[in-house]
Amino acid sequence: MRVIYKDLKHGKIKLRVETLDDLWHLQHLVEPNDIATAQTWRREREAKNKLRPGRLEKRRVTLSIKVEGVEFHKHANRLRLMGTIVGGPDVGKHHSFSLEPGSTLVITKTWRPDHLDRVGEAVRASRRPRVLLVALNDVSAELALVRQYGLDEMGAISRARAGKRYAVEREANERKFFHKLAAAMNDIISREGVRAAIVAGPGFTKDAFVAFLREKYPKLVSKVRRDDVSSGGRVGLYEIVRRGLVEQVSREDRISFEMLLVERLMMEIAKGGPATYGDAEVERAASLGAVEKLLVADELLRRHRAGIEEVLERVRRTRGQVIVVSTDHDAGKQLLALGGVAALLRFKA
Repeated sequence: MRVIYKDLKHGKIKLRVETLDDLWHLQHLVEPNDIATAQTWRREREAKNKLRPGRLEKRRVTLSIKVEGVEFHKHANRLRLMGTIVGGPDVGKHHSFSLEPGSTLVITKTWRPDHLDRVGEAVRASRRPRVLLVALNDVSAELALVRQYGLDEMGAISRARAGKRYAVEREANERKFFHKLAAAMNDIISREGVRAAIVAGPGFTKDAFVAFLREKYPKLVSKVRRDDVSSGGRVGLYEIVRRGLVEQVSREDRISFEMLLVERLMMEIAKGGPATYGDAEVERAASLGAVEKLLVADELLRRHRAGIEEVLERVRRTRGQVIVVSTDHDAGKQLLALGGVAALLRFKA
């Protein structure tokens, strides 16, 4: 995401959407009653002659809408903002913006600190390397992109099997499998602007694949980091994240950061350490200035912001860190199951 200009005195920030991750951030930034302004296509009626009714013609206009609804379609790379026109032609009628990477819009609202934090995070994220994960074993490879909202699973590639006695056929099948996997990786890397990839799995298949890349795809192998995990498939993808391997490639990666924090939270809760969860317990800890890191599920923030706003501000005033955790990955769902709010403490309260 890129900030084109910022005028907080009048509540305006103009943003350029650069990635699918930016659309996810906007989903959480834009709220009902905000004003969104963007260029869009609007139909106007032009009468071609008096004998026939006019037909609808599209023209490009700048509109402002008062937002009523937000829909994020991550698989279509689209964010829809729906609302009533308050500026431009057809004031009072309904319209929707369909935003995608490359779109520019102005958001006018009362910007709270957590909003500005998210804008800053999105800007910083745009400078980080996007990471491709490959969980590989001797029968298949599962691919996923690390995005801000979670893992975007890109599909699996299977390897043809040969009889144990046919070594030549097995080697030929392996090379076909490796060629298909390398081609899929190159396609994703080119399309998504990926600068780093992690190939991990059990056994020796990953080592054979990296040796194959070194021989056949030297440009691709320069982007690859090889590592060990205990499983292939989807389980292997999440093990890569849990073990912090993504952080080794991109230290500030958001998913790894959130998953490790929730893991630390669960560990402290299990051993009776300095951690707590639930509305009443967290509110009490915040009132004592004990909260070092406040973890809030984004789903809770969307549904009950008014109920938790005072706690967020109290944590900030006592120099605590507020971390909004995405519920699009397993750690966020785990936090939501605890009530959606929890805290790592400076001391037991």
